[in-house]
Amino acid sequence: MKKLIVFTMGIALLSACGSEKSVEERYVYEEGKVVDVESGDQYMMEEEGAITVIHTDGTKEKLAIDETPFYETALSEEYIKSLESNYAERKQKLLEKKKEELKANRRSRYAEISDEELLEQFQQAHKDGLDIGRQIDMVAELIDRGTISEEEAPEYLEMDPELIDFDIDIEKPGEN
Repeated sequence: MKKLIVFTMGIALLSACGSEKSVEERYVYEEGKVVDVESGDQYMMEEEGAITVIHTDGTKEKLAIDETPFYETALSEEYIKSLESNYAERKQKLLEKKKEELKANRRSRYAEISDEELLEQFQQAHKDGLDIGRQIDMVAELIDRGTISEEEAPEYLEMDPELIDFDIDIEKPGEN
């Protein structure tokens, strides 16, 4: 009888140790990342279409989404959608921040010039064939000031509206 109990406990112990956790048990979604509860590795999307794995020793590696161990599970579908959404949101915030910096730089560039003077400077620059980036920059400032409308800009620049990007980064006048 003792042998039977020891044998049964041994089998139970071996089966408990031998059973692997399912993918859903092993990989847990936590605040924008998936954590491997066995190894401690963290999976995060830092760029579109790729997952960065941060190992417990601090090393990093990049994997394609379909190379992750939790790919094609309910977790991966939910996680990937969440990561892509978070990534798109971060990217949009960075773009908005960059646009605001560009506008602030442009405002400071033309701060001491009146609307009329800036319009005259633009017209002279356009007549002289000054760099198109500088011309667009002046027109963007005139639009921000309400001197001209965005619909009028293509006429002033003599360009197709599709070719005009008002979020350009140019160096300040006088800098080289």
